[in-house]
Amino acid sequence: MYKKRDETKKIMQRLQLNEDSISTEQIRMIRTNIDQVSISDSVLLMVTSPRNEEQKSIISSKLAIAFVEQGKKVLLVDANLRKPSLNSLFQIKNENGLTNVILDKENIQLYIKETFVPGLFVLPTGPIPLNPSEIWIASKVKEFVSNCVSEFDVVIIDAPPFLIASDSHILANQCDGVILVLKENKTKKEDVLLTKDYLDRKNNRIVGVIYQTG
Repeated sequence: MYKKRDETKKIMQRLQLNEDSISTEQIRMIRTNIDQVSISDSVLLMVTSPRNEEQKSIISSKLAIAFVEQGKKVLLVDANLRKPSLNSLFQIKNENGLTNVILDKENIQLYIKETFVPGLFVLPTGPIPLNPSEIWIASKVKEFVSNCVSEFDVVIIDAPPFLIASDSHILANQCDGVILVLKENKTKKEDVLLTKDYLDRKNNRIVGVIYQTG
């Protein structure tokens, strides 16, 4: 019991919004911008990066916590079927989750997990199909998204890297905005331009950029 408590404390410290961190300032600026432009009762955001080098899931989690700070009920969805991470980050089981909801039309409430952050809930990936791209049928994704936003103030989808999986392309079409995570000395300029060009052509709105330094 003490070991689990110590692990939880370490994770909370890792996810804490450090006031001296540039990324914390960027996260809160994005939160403010979204609050100002959002016209609906709930908002659906997708967090992605051009490739695998960026610590995207940490940023997704910190953004979710930033909205919880405002008293909002937040759902964080692990949609990275190729490399799930939120279950490890929040110490929750990943036996069932997103894939059950989309493929089997299961009730989303069956698989949402409470976290050690009051007001923040996580939907893990669930069982990974042999071909992850097969689950991303536009009509099914639309239905899933509709169910999410009816239950939560903010839904944040932790999506796969944009230039590696087409999954993110389909998800972006259903979201109110996209947040790009970039990493100093890791993210290549041409990858950023490719990602932005695709999103612009599909009229997917980039509502913020997190640039990690160090």
